[in-house]
Amino acid sequence: MTLRALIVDDEPLARRRLRTLLKAEADLDVVGECEDGVSAIAETRRLAPDVLFLDVQMPGLDGFDVIEALGPSARAAVIFVTAYDQHALRAFEVHAVDYLLKPFDRARLRQAVARVRALRVDAAELGRRLLALVGDVTANRPLDRLVVKSRGRVYFVRADEIDWIEAAGHYVVLHIAREEHVIRESIKTLAERLDADRFVRIHRSIIVNIDRVKALAPTFHGEYELELRDGTRLASARGYSDRLQALARGHF
Repeated sequence: MTLRALIVDDEPLARRRLRTLLKAEADLDVVGECEDGVSAIAETRRLAPDVLFLDVQMPGLDGFDVIEALGPSARAAVIFVTAYDQHALRAFEVHAVDYLLKPFDRARLRQAVARVRALRVDAAELGRRLLALVGDVTANRPLDRLVVKSRGRVYFVRADEIDWIEAAGHYVVLHIAREEHVIRESIKTLAERLDADRFVRIHRSIIVNIDRVKALAPTFHGEYELELRDGTRLASARGYSDRLQALARGHF
């Protein structure tokens, strides 16, 4: 069975050299090339390659960002290709098939391709691997970026840019500079992943970035009214007042 490969590297010479070396692999077909992370996400979804030769360091989205954006539905095996060895441990910890350090020769590349063939991992198994990759990358540290999909495009939103978050059924709405972005995530799960020193849940349906709070006023029964820097006004619920009380006392 022929392997379909996609090459992702911001350096044209590196892409050309890799394509030339791969011509020696009789059962491998290079179906596309990308020069940045955004196009890599789009082309991986469009072409559904079997193997992704992925540079780690690129302008904008890096290789790990690409994998995180693709999520567990992508079935491509990942071979990282980079000039930097400091990412090797991380790559293997998140179950990359191989890690090629530039400059590599034909024999080393052939070894990496052989690993893809030997694995013969089906789409479901690779989905579990990619899900594990995302979990490992974000484990033990607060979420600092969120993936937003809109009109066929993928956006990365920094958590510290968010003003406040609102629950909407099985989704949440991110309010950022008077814009709204919807992602499929429960507010409970998102609250657990965000930096607890920056984000406070003031209602079962609302999370606020405390850096955006301009004024805080007590109302009734231990509840508060918050005014954000953009003029938005939000009301807290009594069961979520402890941290707001600490904020009002200046001990947050």
